[in-house]
Amino acid sequence: MKRPELVLAAAVAVCLPMFPGIAHGDIAPSTALVRFLVAVLVCWAAGAVLSAVLARYGEEARRAEIVRLIEQAQAAARQRNGGPTSGAPPTG
Repeated sequence: MKRPELVLAAAVAVCLPMFPGIAHGDIAPSTALVRFLVAVLVCWAAGAVLSAVLARYGEEARRAEIVRLIEQAQAAARQRNGGPTSGAPPTG
């Protein structure tokens, strides 16, 4: 996980509605700690899944961009050399 501070921030945000119950004594500190640890685990798992999905789509986008740049470079080289401008190989 690249950004653990976001995981902790999400866990705090999830547990924030529990704070008044802790302050008024309705929720025991040990129960609140267990709930917070569960929230951290759930947020960590969700962050890992989200990171994996974003990494996969980012990798696909980078590959598509590389292929596009290679095709542009090949077309420019063919044009400079006086070859055909289409993707077909020269016939001869």
